[in-house]
This record gives sequence, structure tokens and C-alpha cells, in this order.
Amino acid sequence: MPRGRVLKLITSFCTKGEILVAKQCAICGKAKQNGNLVSHSNIKTHRRWEPNLRYVRAIVNGTPRRLRVCTRCLRSGRVQRSA
Repeated sequence: MPRGRVLKLITSFCTKGEILVAKQCAICGKAKQNGNLVSHSNIKTHRRWEPNLRYVRAIVNGTPRRLRVCTRCLRSGRVQRSA
């Protein structure tokens, strides 16, 4: 990389200055995990487990907002969905 060039941190910003992290549940914070897939012959291969996220309109502090929420939070009722 050439000298003098500054890398900028790329983040998406929601309303009111909150940072939206990619592939992470807004309610419980579940994010992607890394590990190894181990075969029957004990060969290790790198793999990544990603959460099952859905965009939903939910009520946060009395106002409807779009959030990325994992399906476990949706199923357990931790999210109050807006109509």
C-alpha cells in the first residue's frame, strides 16, 4: 500500500449514532463463530458458523425501527414487532 494513504474504518451507522455491526443480532449479540470441521479421518478444515438473522420492524423505545434479529430471539418473544 502506498505511503500516506489512510485506511478508513467502514461501518454502517443507524439513526441516533448507533453502530450496526455486520452479522450480529441486535438483541442478544449472537455473532459469527469460527472453528474446524473435523472429518471421519480427522482432517481439519476451517469453517464459519453464521447466525440465522432476519430484518424485522420492531418497537424500540416506543418507535418502530428495522433491526437484524436472530430467529431464536424472534421465537422466544424477546422482540416486540410493530404492525
